[in-house]
Amino acid sequence: MLLRPSSPPIQRPGRPPTRPVTIPQDSNPEVTNVKTVFLGTDDFPVPALKALKEAGRAPDLVVTKPDAPRGRGRKIYPQKVRLVAEELGLQCEQPEDVLAPEFLERLRAFAPDLILVVSFGRILSEEFLAIPKKYCLNVHGSLLPRFRGAAPVAHAVLAGDPVTGVSVQKIAPKLDTGPILHSVETPIEKHEHAGELYNRLADLAGQALVDALEMVEQGKDAFVDQDDTKASRAPKLEKEQGFVDWEAEAVEIDRLVRAFTPKPGARTRFGPRKLILLEGRVEDDYFGLGMPGGVMTAGEEGIRVCTGKGIYRILRLKPENGRNMTAGEFVRGHAFPPDARFG
Repeated sequence: MLLRPSSPPIQRPGRPPTRPVTIPQDSNPEVTNVKTVFLGTDDFPVPALKALKEAGRAPDLVVTKPDAPRGRGRKIYPQKVRLVAEELGLQCEQPEDVLAPEFLERLRAFAPDLILVVSFGRILSEEFLAIPKKYCLNVHGSLLPRFRGAAPVAHAVLAGDPVTGVSVQKIAPKLDTGPILHSVETPIEKHEHAGELYNRLADLAGQALVDALEMVEQGKDAFVDQDDTKASRAPKLEKEQGFVDWEAEAVEIDRLVRAFTPKPGARTRFGPRKLILLEGRVEDDYFGLGMPGGVMTAGEEGIRVCTGKGIYRILRLKPENGRNMTAGEFVRGHAFPPDARFG
């Protein structure tokens, strides 16, 4: 996402949680001390919404974006947050614009104590931020101030960070700059790609948000300002940034592949064929005589490609407009002459 505020203390789970937050035996799942509105879109907020419900802190209102068309056929797909809210028996609304005057007035009349935001995908106005009695909280997928922006998960993998996490912050007008209430960190696994890490952080976000609400309810909401001098940016990854430079070191290529998986995808060429690399491993090159992009060996064990330093062994790939396959499957269907090269 590694930099983090020194207080409050950060939880350090040995491994990421694999199940929802459990309710303490003496808690009442029907009672919460604060009135909340939850904003979220797509799949990242889903574990947080479920964790809040399970912990007896279900939001009084869930807000998500309208169902929207996707794909070539432009079929209308329902928002996952709406489906889960309905499954949990929660009130859900899908305004066309959360900043429209009529919806702002609706929220004012609702009079929430807190507004909780998890991956909503919209910069909120100062007028919106002034609505709750207390403040708006956002769960961000990094250890702020590292990786402020739209793609913190991918940038953490791309940078080779050993750990990342989630931060619960008070929302400020300037993106991801608000003070931190609570952070939870987790290691980035050696071969983990951005999609896998994204799913783990979504689960971790649920735990962190439940913890943060407990702090607010107990009057322990002590915020820590971010150190802007240590901030870094995490803009959305563009497809054009994902082309593999085989003159780079194998470890850098591995980070690129993992950061761009599952999308927008790390791309390369093999002759006239366009390929998306999905998984690989870094190996030592003890001789260093190969040309970057040159194929050293190709078989069921993978395609071993020379780089600027080291060997990158391709394990899985996807021909453009083709299916996901193992390197062995690709090798069986394609010729590999002695001068075969990628790039």
